[in-house]
Amino acid sequence: MIEKADTKIPVLVLGAGLAGLSTAYHLKKGNYALIEKEGRVGGTARSFLLNGFTFDFTGHLLHLHNPYTKALVRRLLKNNFFRCFRNTWIFSHDTYTRYPFQANTYGLPPDVVDDCVLGFADAYFKNQKERTDFSRLNFEEWCRRIFGEGISRHFMIPYNQKLYQTACKNLTPEWCGAFVPQPRLEDVVRGALKSDDKEFGYNATFLYPRKGGIQALPEAFARSLDGVRLNATIRRLDYKKKRAFLSTGEVIHYRNLVSAIPLPELLKIVDSLPSSVLKARAKLKCASILCVNLGVKRAKISDRSWIYFPEREFPFYRVGFPMNFTPHVVPKGCSSMYVEIPLRADRPFSKRRVLAEVRKGLIKASILRASDRFGAVQFLPIRYAYVIYDQARPGALKTIFSFLRDHDIQSIGRYGAWKYSFMEEAILDGKAAAESIR
Repeated sequence: MIEKADTKIPVLVLGAGLAGLSTAYHLKKGNYALIEKEGRVGGTARSFLLNGFTFDFTGHLLHLHNPYTKALVRRLLKNNFFRCFRNTWIFSHDTYTRYPFQANTYGLPPDVVDDCVLGFADAYFKNQKERTDFSRLNFEEWCRRIFGEGISRHFMIPYNQKLYQTACKNLTPEWCGAFVPQPRLEDVVRGALKSDDKEFGYNATFLYPRKGGIQALPEAFARSLDGVRLNATIRRLDYKKKRAFLSTGEVIHYRNLVSAIPLPELLKIVDSLPSSVLKARAKLKCASILCVNLGVKRAKISDRSWIYFPEREFPFYRVGFPMNFTPHVVPKGCSSMYVEIPLRADRPFSKRRVLAEVRKGLIKASILRASDRFGAVQFLPIRYAYVIYDQARPGALKTIFSFLRDHDIQSIGRYGAWKYSFMEEAILDGKAAAESIR
């Protein structure tokens, strides 16, 4: 119960996802308030129990590389985690090939293999001879210069156009980094001649909670926090007087504000934004998705971690299998999937139609049988799923973050900082935010 209409709190944190929880965790006890609109902590790292199945908001896997986060996560989860080894594939041309596509074309039709290998070799030798400023290329051009025509045409371009719902020429390659493996010529040749299990990328191994779904991690953070306020939102933010007006009627006076909510949502509640910031906000773009969680009444429908689907005939771009991360997320004799589908946030969807299309695609990919029955079905629209890296993004963020810094506001995390990142980075973002304040 709120006893005072006005409260003074040194640090106000918005959003109890991993970035917000990490911020509060790394601040001194009692000098913050963490505001969360939902009735549970976790943000998109929440889990749901449905008919005995534990589901997440799509795949939330802990790819840990930093020694600090490795130790922190193990300490928080104690023994409640498994270390998993990625077993990831691509389905195209009615064939399963290993991930990443660019280094594993073995098994595809011979003309496709030739197209990919010769195209990569052509791009490789061309890059040896010519100097190119790759930072000036759009994503489509970058793919062709790095991977060649074949790999770009058969996977890189169709997959990313499907995911981002825009032409690849509208994207920049700024986001790629560790997320898009760049194999050597010998890797591409070897992966065309035989099935090769060489590991590529940042996510070859990962941790996942044994029980409780990914929500076990945010709940572990929250157990040590005493300033979390659930079921509350900030309705208005007066940045000039550093006042936050809560849905509960309380007014919080703060010195520093850390926001881990999506950047457009933060800017919506800020009073009297300068016109330059309003114009910058309008340039922020993202791709939305629909996560369809499925519980299947048959054991071990797949031994894969997740599978990519670049072709347009499939409504989904990726399917993952949580029961292969831990057996404790499904009832005995059952399996589970998360199916990720591109979604236009401004258009309604028919659950019945989507489920029928998903089922048809899963049967075509030999994941489901016609006789399979679902023990649970869940639809989770995700408005902010993937930040779109286009030419307008860097300038817009420069304007927005300059304004926020001038008023002691930090916007952090995957959607607060408006970037492509994974959970470890969210934890480190929160730690950095707390340390900059302390």
